[in-house]
Amino acid sequence: MRILRWLGVVLWAGSWYLMYLEITRWRHVKPSLAFNSDPDPVTGMRPRPGEPLKLLYVTCVAAPLAVVGSLILGHRTRGPAA
Repeated sequence: MRILRWLGVVLWAGSWYLMYLEITRWRHVKPSLAFNSDPDPVTGMRPRPGEPLKLLYVTCVAAPLAVVGSLILGHRTRGPAA
């Protein structure tokens, strides 16, 4: 359980760092966490988010929930302090 919790913490930190890069450096995502879909000036087509960006969104939500859930579950299974 401890290894999974640490893995969740690493995924949590890494996903939010990547989201920071998506917003500030690569500008694929707006600060409101919405996908930046300005149309291409040449073709007029709107880009859609790819699988890596969708996975990043899922990880940004799922990793904190998994870490908090594992902490709560670990606290419940240990029982009251003696």
